[in-house]
Amino acid sequence: MSDRSKLARGVATRAETQLAARHWIEHANELLIDENIRGVQIATLCKRLGVTKGSFYWHFKSRQHLLEAILEAWRKKNTLNVMNRIVSVLTPLRSLRGLLSLPRRPNSIKGARVELSVRDWSRRDDSTFRSLQEIDVIRLRGFEQLFRRMGFAAKDARARAYVAYAVMMGDSILKDTIADEVDTEAFLSSAVALLTTPLTPAASDQQKDKAHSFQQELKRTSAKP
Repeated sequence: MSDRSKLARGVATRAETQLAARHWIEHANELLIDENIRGVQIATLCKRLGVTKGSFYWHFKSRQHLLEAILEAWRKKNTLNVMNRIVSVLTPLRSLRGLLSLPRRPNSIKGARVELSVRDWSRRDDSTFRSLQEIDVIRLRGFEQLFRRMGFAAKDARARAYVAYAVMMGDSILKDTIADEVDTEAFLSSAVALLTTPLTPAASDQQKDKAHSFQQELKRTSAKP
C-alpha cells in the first residue's frame, strides 16, 4: 500500500470503518449499472456514501482491489450460489425449470442489470473477459450436468446445455420488451419440453422411456402452484 493510501486509511473515523465491504460493493454496482465501469471511482463512491477516502482504504487497497471484489461477489451470487441452490438439490427437470425461470423472477431485475454491465465491462478489459468466460463455462457445465443426469449422451448433453443457456440469457434480455407475448408458464413448459425431447424419431426405446418420464414429471411440476 502506498504512503498516500496508508495516510488515507489512518484518518478513517470509527463510524466510517463500520461500513462493511459489501456496502461499497453494492454502491459500486449501482455506479457500474448507471455509468459503466469508468464511472466506478473512489471519489464518487465516497461522495455517495458521505465518507472520506480513509473509509474506502479501510477495506480496499486500491480501486483495482474494489473492481476485483465486485467481480468475485457477482461470481458467487449470480453463479455459485445459484448452482448450489438449484442444480445440486433438485431433480434434473426441476433444476432445468428453475434455472430457466431465473430471469423472470422479481428479485432478478438488479442482478440482470449488473450482468449486462459486467459483459459490457468485459469488452474493455481482458482480465474481466477471462473472468466472464470462466463464469459462462461454469454455467454451461451446470446445464450439461443436468442433461447428463437425464441420460443424454455427452455430446448431446453439451449441445442441449448450450441451447438451454442461450434460451435463459436471451430471455433475460427479451423479457423487458416482449415478455408479455408469452406468459411465464407457457414459456417454461415449452422450453423444457423442447430441450428434453429426443431429436429424432429413431431414438432408442430407453430414450423414449426417459422422454415420456420427463414429460409426465413436467406435467406434475406445471400443475403445482
